[in-house]
Amino acid sequence: MRVSTQLSLKQRIRQVRRRPDYARRESVVLGLVIWIALWMIRWTTRLEFEGAQALVRRWHDGEPTVLAFWHGRSIMLPFLMPSRPRAAGIAGQPGDESIAETMIMNSTHRDGEIITRALERFGVTIARGSSTRGAVAGTLALMRALARGATVALIPDGPRGPAGEAKAGAVELASSSGATLYPISFSATRCRRMTGWDRMMLPLPGARVACVVGTPMQFERRRMDKVEREVARRELEERLCAVTRRADSLCGRPEEDT
Repeated sequence: MRVSTQLSLKQRIRQVRRRPDYARRESVVLGLVIWIALWMIRWTTRLEFEGAQALVRRWHDGEPTVLAFWHGRSIMLPFLMPSRPRAAGIAGQPGDESIAETMIMNSTHRDGEIITRALERFGVTIARGSSTRGAVAGTLALMRALARGATVALIPDGPRGPAGEAKAGAVELASSSGATLYPISFSATRCRRMTGWDRMMLPLPGARVACVVGTPMQFERRRMDKVEREVARRELEERLCAVTRRADSLCGRPEEDT
């Protein structure tokens, strides 16, 4: 009887969580919690940059730009975007609140909605979709944003990995739009690696965080054939691994690819 009661309680909880009004409130509350947690990480760490000067100039000039991060090294992403230059400490003058429009594609499932709520508080515009669901609509929104001179951030090994294996979406988007693609990664002198598939890096209070902006990939505005796409995908993968190892080196950590 006790087991039956417990199962019944779990079923009732599931039913409540499926209600649209509950899901909406949950995403708002948890999004706020994540936003606060990210700001706590930002203000209890010291963020330093290598190779960001050319990227900042592109932001000021309103040139279309694609940023690529590994999933496990993306927790500082909201502070590396032109929508919040002063928070990052790499651009912006007193009184500046934004340099350029910033957009990221995020999934439409429940967890994605929570992350969306958090990112919107950083001034980031969200294109709904992922490589597995809503990809066409999301990609069209990113293309329109790049046509306006926006900066778009993508995570080539998301949403579920394998870690360190780049999908072709970032290079296809950059080539189709003629945007410049920057590989970016970060590391921290004190951190914790989580246990998920991506081993998300979480900087700890007092850490020095090094963000490395790699050499950009330039593309002509055209569609690549299959061979060109694979070559570019592999090059992006190698460059992301290289900037990740460089960030680890700057923080005195054993060098890893992801």
